[in-house]
Amino acid sequence: MPAEARKVLDEGIFQNPRLTSLLPAGTRDFASKITFTGNDAPSIPINWRFAESAAAMNALEACIVAQLVKRKYNVDLQGATINSDHASLFFMSTLVWKFADSDSNVSIFESTKEVHSLIPNYDFHQQASSLHRQAATNIYRTKDGKYFHLHGSMNPDPTLDSIDLPHDAPAANFEEAIKPFIEKLGQIDSVDMQKRASDEYKQAGVIAESVDSFKQSEHGKANAHVALFEIHDAPNPAQKPSWWPDSPQTSAQRPLAGLKVVDLTRVIAAPAVTRGLAELGASVMRVTSPNLCDYSALHIDLNWGKWNCSINLKTEEGKKQLADLIKEADVVVQGYRPDVLDKYGFSQQGIIDLVKDRPRGIISARENCYGWNGPWYYRSGWQQISDACVGISEGFGRAMGLKDGEAVTPVFPNSDYMTGLAGVCGILTALINRAEKGGSYKVDLSLNYYNQWLAESCGEYPDDVWQDVWKRNGQQQFR
Repeated sequence: MPAEARKVLDEGIFQNPRLTSLLPAGTRDFASKITFTGNDAPSIPINWRFAESAAAMNALEACIVAQLVKRKYNVDLQGATINSDHASLFFMSTLVWKFADSDSNVSIFESTKEVHSLIPNYDFHQQASSLHRQAATNIYRTKDGKYFHLHGSMNPDPTLDSIDLPHDAPAANFEEAIKPFIEKLGQIDSVDMQKRASDEYKQAGVIAESVDSFKQSEHGKANAHVALFEIHDAPNPAQKPSWWPDSPQTSAQRPLAGLKVVDLTRVIAAPAVTRGLAELGASVMRVTSPNLCDYSALHIDLNWGKWNCSINLKTEEGKKQLADLIKEADVVVQGYRPDVLDKYGFSQQGIIDLVKDRPRGIISARENCYGWNGPWYYRSGWQQISDACVGISEGFGRAMGLKDGEAVTPVFPNSDYMTGLAGVCGILTALINRAEKGGSYKVDLSLNYYNQWLAESCGEYPDDVWQDVWKRNGQQQFR
């Protein structure tokens, strides 16, 4: 894996003109100072090169940090070591944390009651309270022989309504729970199901594509020019080149100390962006809402190193509170469904407009599932939806010997956490641009951007490597 991670860094990143055209000059110079370590054989039973992509993207982050430290602090970093096994742990970190105190040692696998005694319970709709409701998130075969990833999101009720199933029903086990879903989806064509999910009931859901069929779709073609992220200038002659105000901790050892970040995110991908900035020393204020459901258990992992507050944007006072936070910030990251925050005045451009009269610009970043170009940009989505959309799930099913294009969601939320790494790299690049050119910058991120790059620049293991790691993990079919 270390040798392949080096290959992904050299070829999939630094020989990729869609990426190198965005990166600060000299970014590749640090690549020769990076050492990759770890086991040669993969350990995670996935046919896609998840570990190599994680190691290579950590290396890219190190290269950009080296440029920032050199330009801001006039310090040359000596090198970095990336362990591919440790990099693999990153995309499963939401599953392995433990919260320790004097009385207990609670992890995500422990009692939810104990977790909610530490973190407020935002599961307003009891989305996983029964096997029936859990079964609303799964891949099912449709009438026309295709596979559709149904998704209950944080409120399965609309999804259940869309296929005329009750909001709850008894089931002795998961196999029994999925039977009515198999029957219902078997009576609906995939295109009709897509319309119901995306347009009528406003729920996540997608037809499972292959890598090739996604590339040939109108949406795939509209986003084919993007690799990991996009950066757009927002020039303002009044905003001169500048870094952020220093704090007492600002130094090459804590390179983002003093940088203020407003975090308007939920679930994993976008919160992983801001967690990455916090790890580099940034002061991150995560803003939640008393009105919105969320996965409370994720906050322990994704809030690492952050401040937290709750603001009600349905009030004028709440909107003013958020505007005041943004006016002091250097970076704002939002990860809600496209256009949701626009109605409150906090669109990507609206955030830039809030600071148009101050002497330094702002980095306004946004993350979604499908990408920001093409006809599907408005759809809500999740890691599983992106994996199915781009062909990662179909490829996993094929590797396990399944037929007729049956897709299976890969275990672990890899594309979520890797989108987080892509976001850190994009924002660091935009900060360097602001320091040298002035103005503000827009950074666009999406789960699909990462998955497109994974399929194209990382790819799958050779069959003998895949069969070995699959056999070592019991050849389970994760259906």
